[in-house]
Amino acid sequence: MKRLVYLVVFLLMAVFTLTLNLQNPQLVSFNYYFNFHWEAPLALVLMATFTIGLICGWLLMTLSVFKNRRQVGKAKKQLAKVEREVENLRTMPIKDNV
Repeated sequence: MKRLVYLVVFLLMAVFTLTLNLQNPQLVSFNYYFNFHWEAPLALVLMATFTIGLICGWLLMTLSVFKNRRQVGKAKKQLAKVEREVENLRTMPIKDNV
């Protein structure tokens, strides 16, 4: 089911890109630092910007996921330690000081 959703989203994006490219065939100039100059169709510039943003967002999300997984691993280790201590306390005999 998940693959079907990804396929549908991919096909919608492909159709959107194709129609955008067909409707906007004019070239635009892209000037950046260090005399970087690029002329490309408007749709290509927009899709390149979108793709770069998507990759940056994915990288930031991945870093966050790894940080959370590490924290969960530490919490599981601490929980296992506390559970062992509780089990040891349950098995110890009770001493009366009378």
